[in-house]
Amino acid sequence: MKLSFSRLAAISCLVAFAANGLASLRPRYGGTARILLQHRVTLLDPSTDEDHPAERDRVANLLFETLTSVDDQGRVHPRLAASWSADPARRVWQFRLRLARFTDGSPLTAGDVVASLKNARPDWKITEFDRQTVSIESASPVWHMPEALALSKFAIVKRQPDGSLLGTGAFKLGEWQPGERAVLQMNEDYWGGRAYPDSIEFQMGASLREQLVQRQLNGYAAAQITVDQLRVLDQTGQIVSLSRPADLLVIMFLQPDTVSPGRSGKRAVDPRVRQALAASLNRTAISNVLLQKKGAPAAALLPQWLTGYEFLFPSAQDAERARKLVAEAAVTGPAPSISLAYDFADPLTKLVAERIAVDAREVGIKVQPYGDAHVNQKSAQATLNADAILLRIALPSLEPGVALAALAADLRMDSDTASAALAAARPEDLYEIERKALESYRVIPVARVSQAVWLNANARNWQQLPNGAWDLDQLWVEGAH
Repeated sequence: MKLSFSRLAAISCLVAFAANGLASLRPRYGGTARILLQHRVTLLDPSTDEDHPAERDRVANLLFETLTSVDDQGRVHPRLAASWSADPARRVWQFRLRLARFTDGSPLTAGDVVASLKNARPDWKITEFDRQTVSIESASPVWHMPEALALSKFAIVKRQPDGSLLGTGAFKLGEWQPGERAVLQMNEDYWGGRAYPDSIEFQMGASLREQLVQRQLNGYAAAQITVDQLRVLDQTGQIVSLSRPADLLVIMFLQPDTVSPGRSGKRAVDPRVRQALAASLNRTAISNVLLQKKGAPAAALLPQWLTGYEFLFPSAQDAERARKLVAEAAVTGPAPSISLAYDFADPLTKLVAERIAVDAREVGIKVQPYGDAHVNQKSAQATLNADAILLRIALPSLEPGVALAALAADLRMDSDTASAALAAARPEDLYEIERKALESYRVIPVARVSQAVWLNANARNWQQLPNGAWDLDQLWVEGAH
């Protein structure tokens, strides 16, 4: 069948239009991708304490690489390690390194990896099997060692005599103003091929007020936002990337129940009062009202969508039970009073802390919330004069055993909890480990909240994992300069 000239012309126009449209979406090299971070980052070393480790890792993960990586389905993939194997007991693992170089041109060796991993896990026996193979031996089985080594704290960092840090990542540090600004420059010799942007610039702690009023990100490719800001953007159809409810809001009591002889300090809160506080919480109201349905009640450390067993943990408010526990504690001790510290730089934790105080007051517990500049799980006891702290902790991994072990370590639980979590081979074993870890009520899960990122229309291939982590390997910005 012959086509008329007019129909041929029309088809030609459509083909040309489609080709132009595809060309506009073709990845483009060059330019700068600018990103606004909600909190300030002062240290880039993945092994150091940081008030906002999730933000630190967003920057550091582009500089320093781990041996493995985990995708959005929780599947492990090679990174600096090209392959690995384990003995049948899963106690001894070997990782074969790929050919890669640090940003100063020096080759990655097994010695570099051993030195870096020993800094993160001195209790593991980590040795060089040969120049390109690392052996890791643990006292107890680690069923998911490759997934564990994908955690940011296991990133391979080469520490120089002058204190500078070298990585093998797709970017290298170009400019660093702690707490203010970081400019990362493309690593031309990266083993995985060059990144699309010439550079990525992070601005930290910047106000979004002007951008929200104008409903425009202007020169920024992306910006972290809070759930209250999300409501403003939802009304105007802006592009937002939203994770699963993964960040855990959790109360952690700082004083142990048993004090070592000769040690002085604040008295631990009565376990009955801690249990009463847990029973007093209206987690549903916190999730629906304060988190504006962008979160979920939390009864366990790991979320239901990851493990399938969180529903087995009690989460409903039980004010009557809480009052009975408070009455029992009052017979042998003073009136229940708890000082609760939260990060004053995070407006969400302030709102939740105040709601916790309201719920506690209804059952006879006086909770005194106050904001502090340095509320994190590792430095809190040394810097705060509080009974407990309200933390917001990112879900460390999409592999449940690895995630539970990391959370147990972050929350200063018994070291056996973390080891048992890594050794657990079945979901029912993991559930029992988590149940026992929470039975003292020294750690009280409150709620989970999603992480939200406001995206510019010109940001392409932005990838946010279900737990909120960013994968910026394929990010590029259309029309960037």
